[in-house]
Amino acid sequence: MQATLIENDGKGRIAYDSLILSDPKAFSALNSKVAFKIVKSLAGSPASAIDVSRKLKIHEQKIYYHVRRLERAGIIYTISNEKRHGMIAKIFSVVSPVIAAKLYDKGHTIKENTDLYMPQNILKVFSPFLEDGKLNAKIIIGDPVPHGRYNSGGTEGAHITDLMLFIGRFLSSFEHSNYKLDTEVREPELKNNLILIGNNRTNAIIDRINPHLPIYFDSEKNCIISKITGKVFKDDRCGLIIKAPNPFDKEKMVFVIGGLRTRGIRAAMISIFKLFDNSFINLKNEETISLVVQGLDKDSDMIIDDAIILE
Repeated sequence: MQATLIENDGKGRIAYDSLILSDPKAFSALNSKVAFKIVKSLAGSPASAIDVSRKLKIHEQKIYYHVRRLERAGIIYTISNEKRHGMIAKIFSVVSPVIAAKLYDKGHTIKENTDLYMPQNILKVFSPFLEDGKLNAKIIIGDPVPHGRYNSGGTEGAHITDLMLFIGRFLSSFEHSNYKLDTEVREPELKNNLILIGNNRTNAIIDRINPHLPIYFDSEKNCIISKITGKVFKDDRCGLIIKAPNPFDKEKMVFVIGGLRTRGIRAAMISIFKLFDNSFINLKNEETISLVVQGLDKDSDMIIDDAIILE
């Protein structure tokens, strides 16, 4: 079970993502110094058992023994598999910086500041767009009336509802006029933190910053292209998630949730929610994000209901 621990260190309160173990026996996986060394090593950098063995200079069989126990207890988990010397090596990471046991239910609701109970991974990913329980950004979607150099209308309006329902849980107050159509935005407003939904055809602001993005839309080839790897993505289920400096003001940030088509935008939006699931991806740097995702229709009803990361 995931929880948030609030620690008062005398200078202020610090929030930690926490893992509550429901089975007391699971704590036995930590009953040795070697197990603690493994956890600390993996907390610093995800690695395979053999990598940890070499780093700690402890025999690999002993490392494998404790890794298996820690994994069964749910304290560490596999974040990826790597092919090494013709074999598959599991790469492990730590689920949470805090592991605890809840003895009985007697908590209290925190009302004064949503930052105190907002999970730290959400705080990091959505900073500076969410700060002190308030939305610190302008959300911009494409005008549904055909406009812009591609004479296209926005179809992403429905997705703003999903986004606001998600982040609304972490807001202590909500001011009106937090979103605008791209045709309504004036130049001074672009020098803010921006959350942009759509693509370069439907959202004129995305079109303006498109050349500056690490992953961008190519309208001539009708695809998404990564400047990072050079890969080209043409499937209309493909979407992108980008958190990067705002080209209109480098002191601010933009968060782009986009896709080649509506299906791709939906895939990107689903991926936003999944970013905070440790099994989906281990983000190495939440200050910037560059992801290409692909939507999945798992129940065969022609509606995107899941997503995977392509890059």
